[in-house]
Amino acid sequence: MLAKKATIVIIFLLLFSCSVFASNEGGEYDYQRVRAVVVEENTIQEEIQVQIVKAKLLDGPFQEGIVQFRHPLIEGSRYNIQLEKNMKVFLSIQIENNQLVAVSFNDVVRDFYLKILFGLFVILLVIFGGFKGIRSFIALVITALCIVYIFIPLIIGGHDFIIATFLASSIIVITSFVLISGFTRKSLSAILGTIGGTVTSAVLAIYFGNKTYLTGISDEMLEILVAYSTYNIDYRGLLYSGIIIGALGAVMDVSMTITSVIYEIKSKTPRIPIRSLFFSGLSVGRDIMATMTNTLILAYVGTSLPLLLIFIFSNMSLNDIVNSQYIASEIIRSLCGSIGLIMTIPITSVIAAINS
Repeated sequence: MLAKKATIVIIFLLLFSCSVFASNEGGEYDYQRVRAVVVEENTIQEEIQVQIVKAKLLDGPFQEGIVQFRHPLIEGSRYNIQLEKNMKVFLSIQIENNQLVAVSFNDVVRDFYLKILFGLFVILLVIFGGFKGIRSFIALVITALCIVYIFIPLIIGGHDFIIATFLASSIIVITSFVLISGFTRKSLSAILGTIGGTVTSAVLAIYFGNKTYLTGISDEMLEILVAYSTYNIDYRGLLYSGIIIGALGAVMDVSMTITSVIYEIKSKTPRIPIRSLFFSGLSVGRDIMATMTNTLILAYVGTSLPLLLIFIFSNMSLNDIVNSQYIASEIIRSLCGSIGLIMTIPITSVIAAINS
């Protein structure tokens, strides 16, 4: 039964792809991705469930036009989405000699609800964070801009990943702490503590990544990128950069928490010795160490759950799973990030105690 269904799906996809991407002897095809809204849908039961959908085009050369297409509900695929009336979708349209010759479902338009969620995040940040919340949001925007306009262009340009990561991370760390705490000795202590923990993660990631012969190409998406990209990208360096940047947020959080505690203690008891401040920082660090380490590891495990299930269903041994490149990459990512976080505690405690 399973083989029969798989055969039907494959045949359907082949027929469907032929109808959309068939070669043109006389002219050229033009493919466009346009928005549309579903105006009518009917579900029919063939070998698999298929929706007959009518949609109104919202943009493109045939704007306001009504098109009809078949949408198969293939279980286990990313296209298994039940289309409903008034749902906004992306359609792939094929144009030949200024005529619309084929239409297919591409994806659902999701930006409206994503904007609502983002707006809710900003509102709550301002309500409960006040002016500091606004500054935190500005720091978040700067972080995004650094990744998009500094880090990624440097990586694509073939520059050394250490330079790209160091430059982007430095701007993120400095602007974040300065916006939150201003140009103060407190922010300087937090910056230095963050640098110490992040450098620890970087050194360990590079050393153990090289020792385990990681290539940085551990999933299908990266393999596709390698196959079709003309850019000279250091994929192993990209992996190390991801480890460093992934740990950066947690390290910054720990560093600022410990620094704030030490400076608060110092402001209340000015004559307290440096030794006592240092051990106070360590004490606070121990309390937050377990939860922050769990946060990092659970975040990485969460992104790897589908692959872990594949390994389990394929009856691979634990030894084989651990030695697979993807899982080894995630183990190094989580452990190096966690070690960097742990080392941030004593480094920040020393710097903040001396500098307070």
